[in-house]
Amino acid sequence: MSRSRGNAQLAAKRGANYLLLVVVALLFVGPILWMISGSLKSLNEILVFPPTIIPTDVRWENYLKIFELQPFARQFGNSLVVMASVCVLTLLLSVPAGYALAKVRPVASSLLFIVLLSGIFLPPEATIIPLFRFASTLGWLNTLWPLIVFTSVLTTTPIATFIMRQAFLTVPDEFGEAATIDGASRLRTMLQVFMPLVRPSLASVVVISAWYSWNQFLEPLVFLQDASMLTVPVALTHFTDPYGGPLWNVQMAATTLSVLPVLVVFMFAQRHVIAGLAAGGLKT
Repeated sequence: MSRSRGNAQLAAKRGANYLLLVVVALLFVGPILWMISGSLKSLNEILVFPPTIIPTDVRWENYLKIFELQPFARQFGNSLVVMASVCVLTLLLSVPAGYALAKVRPVASSLLFIVLLSGIFLPPEATIIPLFRFASTLGWLNTLWPLIVFTSVLTTTPIATFIMRQAFLTVPDEFGEAATIDGASRLRTMLQVFMPLVRPSLASVVVISAWYSWNQFLEPLVFLQDASMLTVPVALTHFTDPYGGPLWNVQMAATTLSVLPVLVVFMFAQRHVIAGLAAGGLKT
């Protein structure tokens, strides 16, 4: 009797856990399902109450209107260029910096690390005006250069350098010493010995850089003027009717397309991301 009672309690506990997981999953998946559903509805059906999940009249033409109302293909391409460039530039800056702080340990490396980390706590709103004036002086207004250079140097690189430094610290120094004895330079040691051992952290840096650069809104809003130069987050706000009212169905269709690049990046890197972020906190 006691054994069967214990099994019943275990089954009830598992059932409660699964129910909780389903509720939490719905909190995350629900908005996505609503977005996809709304992208296939008419504008009137989106505003109906009570709302419906399955469209009564599927409107695939909403996806065609995206490209009729805005140069969305060009805007989508702009965001892809910014995202790819930020990822590459962030890796080029953060990997050597993280390796130097972890393994080379220059003079005042701890102070340099603290100064570098200060960039993480500096909000973009605090620097947007001087950066605008600097971009104007360089002739970068209405180009993608501010979104690439400023985002990489001031935002993603400090975070990525922290992740890479912590990752390199988890690798024993003996690996580098053995490579040095074999005649390898510091650059070769970093590229061929240490980097293969910190692939999860590299994947984390790529995902974080891609996510931030793709979703940034304030910077393109300030630096870009022409519709053909806009990136996707700003372009989404331009799907309006002649009276300035939002076309919710078209906006949701455009938003559905806009989540695909970051989703693809995460799907390819997801097996490394958690391991990379966890490795970043193992050693200080």
